[in-house]
Amino acid sequence: MKKTLILFVFCSLIWACEQKQKPNAWTKKNEQELYNNLNSTLKPTIPDSIKRAKFVTFLTKRFKEEIPNGLNSVSKDSLHNLGAKLGGEYAIKERNEGNVTKLVPYYRKWSPALEKTFRDSYVTVFQSMAPGYGEKLCDCMIDRLKKMYPDSMLLPVPKDINNKIGLECVEIIKKRKSI
Repeated sequence: MKKTLILFVFCSLIWACEQKQKPNAWTKKNEQELYNNLNSTLKPTIPDSIKRAKFVTFLTKRFKEEIPNGLNSVSKDSLHNLGAKLGGEYAIKERNEGNVTKLVPYYRKWSPALEKTFRDSYVTVFQSMAPGYGEKLCDCMIDRLKKMYPDSMLLPVPKDINNKIGLECVEIIKKRKSI
């Protein structure tokens, strides 16, 4: 009994030591590095420095909230997924507030990362419609976009093209369900 009690106390001490709060992974330096990196990455697409600063500040704050142990505590894939999620979150927030940020169009070569960004965005937006709907719509839209832009994708996708392709894909998915 005495050995059990000593073992329990010893294990409790070890557990308590391990549960001590980790030192803050977000130093001013690495927070500023994230801000600078995001700012320089987004500069070509959001040339308005005030709008870009607002977006970058939002992203920096949300990354800190979502990843309290710092960027190095998660995989690059997780960072990518979180970045897509936060970008969508910001876009919805801005739209709800009546703000629209004009992005400067540019071409970007098709790559697995670009395709994944589209996939994450479309699935996030349309998945709530029905199970698997987001994936089906996403597959269709990416296929159509690759046919329109075989080498490089125009970003952001022009609204009229996005709407046209989206409606075509919705009809295709409806027809497949009825077959």
